[in-house]
Formats: sequence, C-alpha cells, structure tokens
Amino acid sequence: MTNKELIKKAVAIVKSKKTKGGLFADVGCALISKSGKIYTGVCADPGWGYGFCAEQSAIGSMITNGEYKIKKIVGVWKNKKGAIFVIPPCGNCRQFMYNIDKSNLETEVILDSDKTVKLKELLPYYDSWKKQK
Repeated sequence: MTNKELIKKAVAIVKSKKTKGGLFADVGCALISKSGKIYTGVCADPGWGYGFCAEQSAIGSMITNGEYKIKKIVGVWKNKKGAIFVIPPCGNCRQFMYNIDKSNLETEVILDSDKTVKLKELLPYYDSWKKQK
C-alpha cells in the first residue's frame, strides 16, 4: 500500500465533533501491521484529561487482534476549514509503539505522501537511560 493510500484511509475516518468541553475525532490514524492488516483509530479529547491519541486507538485495535508489530503508520489532522495535514506521532505515542514491541523501532512513520522515517529516527534516545547505570 502506498503512503497516499494509507493517508486516505486515515482521512476517511476523521469526523470531528465538538462538545461542550472537548473535541473528538479531528485526528485519524491508519496503520499497517506486520501481517498486512490495516487498523484505524481516532483521537478523543474530552477536555478534562484522560483522552487518547488516534495512534493509541489504532494500536489498541491492533493489540485486540493479537498483533504488536507495526509496519507503517500515519496520523492526519483536519482543521476547521477541512484542510488535511499529515502529523507525526507525539512523544507519548512514539514511546508506546516502542514499548509494545522493540522491533517497532523499524516502523515506517509517514511524514507526507512521499516521505517516511523510521520510528528510531523520531525516538533517538529510547534507551539512553540504560547507559547511565
């Protein structure tokens, strides 16, 4: 699957809903697991904390299906005017991807339709604390 195709899958699930205190589903994520299955998810920000990122939602679906290895992942944000932006995973999601399976350091993170980087490039000091012992 091309980057553009995976981006389209992430865009297709973005259905923003504003509530009194929060915002839901303005960010979507699509990932391809090591087995080739596609998982998607959206973010939830209830406005009082304890929300979750679109990446965490998609990864949760993957884990529910017994998978832990991610081949490729993309997150997209749609602004109020409907413009789409490809966004990299936040630091918490980067660490989460690494923690669920160390081989995810090789995951391709889509930055735009023709550019990817490996997770290890976005999380360069993932185990630097171990070297301090």
